[in-house]
Amino acid sequence: MKSDVLAWLSGNPTAKRPSKETLNHPGLIRMVAGCDPFTHTPDAFRRAYHALGIDIVNLVPLCNAPPPSKPGEVTFRDDGVSQAYLGVYDTTARVRFPFDTVEQMWAFDFTAHLSYSDLKLPGAQYIEPCDRNTIERMAADIEDVGLYYYQLYTTLFMWGVEALGWEIFMIAAAEEPERFDRHFLAPVFEKTKAIVAMLCDLDTPLVVCHDDIAVGTGPAFHPHWYDQYIFPRYRELWKTIHDHGKQVLFVADGDLAWALPTLRDTGVDAVMFESPATDLHAVVDTFGDAKFIGGIDAKVLTYSPPEAVKEHVEQTLQIAGTHDGFALCCSGGLIGNMPLANLETYFDTRADHAYTDPDWRRLAHQ
Repeated sequence: MKSDVLAWLSGNPTAKRPSKETLNHPGLIRMVAGCDPFTHTPDAFRRAYHALGIDIVNLVPLCNAPPPSKPGEVTFRDDGVSQAYLGVYDTTARVRFPFDTVEQMWAFDFTAHLSYSDLKLPGAQYIEPCDRNTIERMAADIEDVGLYYYQLYTTLFMWGVEALGWEIFMIAAAEEPERFDRHFLAPVFEKTKAIVAMLCDLDTPLVVCHDDIAVGTGPAFHPHWYDQYIFPRYRELWKTIHDHGKQVLFVADGDLAWALPTLRDTGVDAVMFESPATDLHAVVDTFGDAKFIGGIDAKVLTYSPPEAVKEHVEQTLQIAGTHDGFALCCSGGLIGNMPLANLETYFDTRADHAYTDPDWRRLAHQ
C-alpha cells in the first residue's frame, strides 16, 4: 500500500514490508487480476499490484496495451529502434544513432537541438511523456495501491548512451574529456536540472534518477573520469532535491560496488541496483542503514526450478531482510518468459516474509 511505502520512507517500518516490481508477465497478471491484461490493461495492473503486494510502482497503464510481438521475434523499426517480446509490453532498444563519426558529434549544437523527448528510451512504448500532468494522472490513478514514481532515465551519464550510442560516446569522452564535458555533458546537465525542478514540484517524497554508470564488470571509464565529470554534478543535483524536502533514489545497472561509497557521499538516500552484478553484501555495507531496493536475480526466476527460487529468496532475505530500509525487488522485472510456477513460488515465499498477503491468489477477486 502507498501508506506503507510512505511510512517506510519516513523511517517507520510497517507490518507489510515494501517491494518494487516491474510487472510485465501476462500469465501472472491474468491469474491474480481475473481479467485480461490486454483488453483491460489499467484495471488488470491495478488489481495485480494490490494482490501481489507490489507497492513501489513504475508502470501505471492509462490505456490498453498494444498487441505484443511474438516470442523470439525482433522487429527493426524505421525510427532506428529494435522491438521484441518481453511480456504485456515489448522491450525496445535504440540501434541507430544520429552520428556516424565523432566529428559530426562535435559539430552538433546540443544546447539548441537536443531534448529529453528526442531520445528513444527503453520502455518508451509504455512510459508516458515526462510532463507534470501525465505523471500526476498516473499517480492519482494508482490511488493508495502503491506509490507511483517517474524515473528520469538519463540523469547525466545515460545522455551519452542514449543520444550518441556507446561508440561515439566513449571515443569522444575518453580522447578529449574536457572538450566533451564542455560540448556535451554541461548542456545536457542543464536539461536534466530543468526536469528535476519539475519532479521536485510534484506531491511525492521521491525523485528517482537513473544512470547506468557501470557495466557488468565495473566502471565503463577510469574512476577518475567519474570523479571529475559525473559525481560533482550529482552532488549539485541531489542538493537541489534535498532542498525541496525530497529523497534521492538512484537507479543503475551493472556492477556498482566500486561506486556505492561515493554515491552515498554525494547524497544519495536510496539505491536500486538493477543487476545481480552488484554484490548484495556490498550494498548492505554501504546502504544498510539507509534504503536499498533489489536482491532477486531474474535469471534464477527464469531458469531455475521452483525449489531453487525459494532458496534464492530466503538467502537474499537472510542478508538484507533484517534491515528496515530494504525493499524487495527482482532486478530486470517479472517478464513473460518466466515460468508461472516459479513466480508462484516467488510470491509464496514473499508472503512467508510479509512482502505479500498470504491470500494473494484470491485477494484481487475479493
